[in-house]
Amino acid sequence: MPSQPDHFEPIQMGDFQLKDSQTVASQLYHTLRERIINMQLAPGMTMSEQETANAFKVSRTPVREAFIRLSREKMVIISPQRRTAVAKISTERVRQEHFLRESLEQAVLERFVLMQRPEAIQHLRDVIKLQQHAILSSDFPLFLMQDEAFHKTFYVETSNELCYQILWRNSFDYQRLRYLSSFSNESIRQMNITQHEQLLAHIINRDLQDVHSLLRKHVRRIFEEIDTLKSEYPHYIE
Repeated sequence: MPSQPDHFEPIQMGDFQLKDSQTVASQLYHTLRERIINMQLAPGMTMSEQETANAFKVSRTPVREAFIRLSREKMVIISPQRRTAVAKISTERVRQEHFLRESLEQAVLERFVLMQRPEAIQHLRDVIKLQQHAILSSDFPLFLMQDEAFHKTFYVETSNELCYQILWRNSFDYQRLRYLSSFSNESIRQMNITQHEQLLAHIINRDLQDVHSLLRKHVRRIFEEIDTLKSEYPHYIE
C-alpha cells in the first residue's frame, strides 16, 4: 500500500464536484467517508476543519457538519481544540458488522435465487469482469467498489434497499479490513473472484444449500486473516 501521510493532503478541485441535489455538508460527508473506506484517509490520519475547508474550497461550517456526522458513525474522533483523527479499525466492530452482513445477506440471497432475472445474472457477470479489470490495473478502490456492487445486486433485485442502506451505514470497519486484505495478497483478490464465480453458478442452478454454504465461507474468510493483518498494519488495527 502506498505510504500514508499523517496529515490531510491537499485535494484537487477536480476530485470534488458540487451537486445541486445535495448540501455541501452531505457531499463532503460522502466524499470523506468513501476515502476513509478506501484507505485514502488512513486510520490515525489527522485533519483540521480549516485545512479541509481550504482543500475543498468551502467554508468551515459544512466541514464541521460532515465531521460531526462521521463522528456519530465512529469513523472519526473529534478532540476539542485539537485535530480530528480517522478512527482505527476495531476488530470487535468488524465482528459485529460481519454478523449483520451475513444475517441480512443470507436472507436476501435466498429470495434472489428464487426470483432471479436474466438481466440480474448478466449484471453479476459484468461486475465480475470489472473486478478482473481492476486486478489487472491494480485499481484497489475499483476492485472493492465492484466487490460491493456484486453483493448490493442481491438487495436491489429483491427490493431490500433499506436493508442495504442499514448495512452500508454500519459496515465500514469490515470494508476497510477487506481493503487491506485485498491489497496485501493477490491470491486473496483472485480467490474473491473465484468465489463470486462459484456463487453465481450455484445461484443459476438454484442450489440453495450450496449458495448458503459458500456465502458463509466467503464473508467469514476475513477472520482467518485478522491476526496476519494486525501484525502487518499494527498502526491501523486495534
